Amino acid sequence: MRMHRPFLLAVPVLALFLASCSPKAQNGECKTSEDCAGQDAYGKTCVEGRCQECGQDTDCKAGFVCRSLRCLPRPECERSDDCPSGKACQTGKCTDVAPPPVTSPPPECTNDSGCTAGQACQSGKCVTSLPSACPPGGGKLLSVYFEYDRAVISADSQSDLLKNAACIKDKGFHQITVEGNCDDRGTVDYNLQLGQRRAEAAKKFLVNLGVPASAIKTVSYGKERPICTDNSEDCWKKNRRDDVVVK
Repeated sequence: MRMHRPFLLAVPVLALFLASCSPKAQNGECKTSEDCAGQDAYGKTCVEGRCQECGQDTDCKAGFVCRSLRCLPRPECERSDDCPSGKACQTGKCTDVAPPPVTSPPPECTNDSGCTAGQACQSGKCVTSLPSACPPGGGKLLSVYFEYDRAVISADSQSDLLKNAACIKDKGFHQITVEGNCDDRGTVDYNLQLGQRRAEAAKKFLVNLGVPASAIKTVSYGKERPICTDNSEDCWKKNRRDDVVVK
């Protein structure tokens, strides 16, 4: 037993000596960052067994951050929330945001058929059309206006119908349509009947002035084709009318 005791004591000492003599890690391999300190051309931080430039931001000097195991200058921003209003984060910099393109709204109309009666298409918008006294190629003549709930031709309306009759005979128009209209008060059926009476009154007046009855057609739109939609007397009187259209 005494002969083996020195041998047993020498075993741990030999193990420590052999461990101290084991070769140091090379070729960028490491167990700790200390293994990287003496290796040239490699980073000084041990990350998953390899010597890298960094593993986290704290491994880099001030003003730099760790990205993909490399220390890079800290970007101005990482997301748009880091930028002031009106700017967005693009490739690490806050850049001005381009305003959205200004798009023009689609036109309200392209021709008169896209507008209601009494309106014309001008520059893409429906506007109230003012009839010419006697358009040479046909179209809308002077309108005839009525008092509330009446279908009697007033003195002013008689004067306008005289001008319309003269135009019809002078230009030889042979298709005349008298369109009766009402304001929006009253029922649909009542206003259709009232509009028809107004159209028939204008037709009778034109016939008495020498316009052939066979050339005149009457139609009632009731309150379905208003020129104005305000809830006022000035607006209502514009809708109580006969429109005279010729071809």
